[in-house]
Amino acid sequence: MLSRLRALFAPPPASPSGEARVLFLTRKYPPMIGGLETLSYNLTTGYTGPKTIVALGRLQRHLLWFLPYTSLRVLLTGYKYDLVHVGDPMLSLAGRIAHSVWRKKVVMCVHGLDLVYGSRLYQAYLRTFIYADTYVAISAATRRLAEARGLYPVTIITIGVANEFFKVQRQADADPEVAAARKGRMVLLTTGRLIPRKGVAWFVTNVLPRLDVLYVVVGGGRDHERIKRAAEDAGVSDKLLLIWQPDQERLYKLFAAADVFVMPNIPIPNDVEGFGIVGIEAAASGLPVVASRLEGIPDAVVDGESGVLVEPANAEAYVTAIEKLRTDPEARVAFGEKARRYVRTRNDWREVVAAYARLFRDLCGEEEQRPLRTRDESVVSPPPN
Repeated sequence: MLSRLRALFAPPPASPSGEARVLFLTRKYPPMIGGLETLSYNLTTGYTGPKTIVALGRLQRHLLWFLPYTSLRVLLTGYKYDLVHVGDPMLSLAGRIAHSVWRKKVVMCVHGLDLVYGSRLYQAYLRTFIYADTYVAISAATRRLAEARGLYPVTIITIGVANEFFKVQRQADADPEVAAARKGRMVLLTTGRLIPRKGVAWFVTNVLPRLDVLYVVVGGGRDHERIKRAAEDAGVSDKLLLIWQPDQERLYKLFAAADVFVMPNIPIPNDVEGFGIVGIEAAASGLPVVASRLEGIPDAVVDGESGVLVEPANAEAYVTAIEKLRTDPEARVAFGEKARRYVRTRNDWREVVAAYARLFRDLCGEEEQRPLRTRDESVVSPPPN
């Protein structure tokens, strides 16, 4: 305990890099899985300047202690940093303390749902505490949401994709379960959290009965049973394969076994798709993507370059786009490779992290002479007790 206290209050170590000293605060971090977790991990580990990472990396019920902990951490140690990076508006209080108490620069990422979540208590919390010198939106749609509530300035920095996805190659029998269920049919794939806005239950009910395909749905969430019931009600259970949250290695194999990726999102009040990271993962894997032209998805799936955008909840449009890909296998494969090349040029994590580093330098002022300090790469996820 004494050694931890010494480390907590020790003078900032020296660094010859000249980069801003950053305190990263995030409630979304591995081993938990999701788009925010992916962004947090790649940004914090990729940033080469002096840093400390305070990350939750646990189920969100731990926010009960993590929220006050991050605020106390900033109150006691915020003086050591040039800048505090707040992973999302849920941690607004910590950012406000960094600004008010220590006059430190604050950068906050906004993702979409974290701005429009319908809880009155949460919205009152944001109105009271949200603050940043600069907000970073992950898409144009998210920037519009931020500006609509008076947040300024807002800059867009996109999300990257892991190099492992670029290594995926088409292989029909890559996953034995998919191979056994395929029966000569084209394979559609959807991955991610199974929640209403993803539109999977809608797709199973309205589109799948009109297609001669195998639809592989990968992930977990509260819509899992609803999707299964929708398939039974529509008489398409033989066309649906539900796979519950596989490990990462199997996920790559599922991408290899698929032919087309679908993102059938539908509009849901007080819920938005801020970006759609699965869209760039699919394109990086060489899969053409058919997706709804909705919210932040067009920032992830560029029509004609990495996929095909259709109107949300338009079954006819989905059937037409998918049938066109099904009936021309050579064009489908060529489109997938085109999508892979396109994503490689615009969703490289190295470029994403470099954009953040430039933003940090600009905010802190490159002309400032900071004492030499060593790199601090500690990841702190303290126990609740």
